[in-house]
Amino acid sequence: MRCESLSAQERLPARPFTDPERTLADAEVMARMLQRLRREARSWPGARTSAEILKYTRAGCRHWLVVPHVPALRVAHDATVVGFFGDQRPGMDHSAIYQLEADVVARLGRYAPVGLLGYYDAEIAPALHGNLVLFGTREVPSAWHSDRVHAAAVAITPRHYCVVRLHRGTICGALIGAGRLVIQRTRYFDFRQQPAWQGLRRFE
Repeated sequence: MRCESLSAQERLPARPFTDPERTLADAEVMARMLQRLRREARSWPGARTSAEILKYTRAGCRHWLVVPHVPALRVAHDATVVGFFGDQRPGMDHSAIYQLEADVVARLGRYAPVGLLGYYDAEIAPALHGNLVLFGTREVPSAWHSDRVHAAAVAITPRHYCVVRLHRGTICGALIGAGRLVIQRTRYFDFRQQPAWQGLRRFE
């Protein structure tokens, strides 16, 4: 499938979800998620081996944070970041995608040995989600991509989302330190047409 390359500041009037400002806004959300993860991790006792936090805001939006192996998170440096932001299709039952997410989360422990550090799903507003996934490896482990449940979730994404932004970035230095999250590239998917349109923007 053809992927259209976009320059750092290029705009596509027919696809405003790809505007560079949308990536910057997503980066701010991811930075807030990272700060919350850091605050939580610093509060955990030294003997803690794993963590799962599920909370709801006053507006009923869900925040779900899972760290399969706390010791690895504490010592991680130069982490790789993956961020997922999508606009859900209106008027649909999205229970299938939420169930698959729960199934993916239940399997996170098996990917801690190959570098997965944490998973954070934040409901920014009703039906608008942002995901932050952290890895302690330079590249996303192939085992993560090939996981059958993760692959099933990817396969049904076009049914549940109109458009998607998939970010890739890094956090230099200690993950639980003060390093800034930097997005290096964003891949775009527009599922409102078939075949789906794809774009890729690389940032300086």
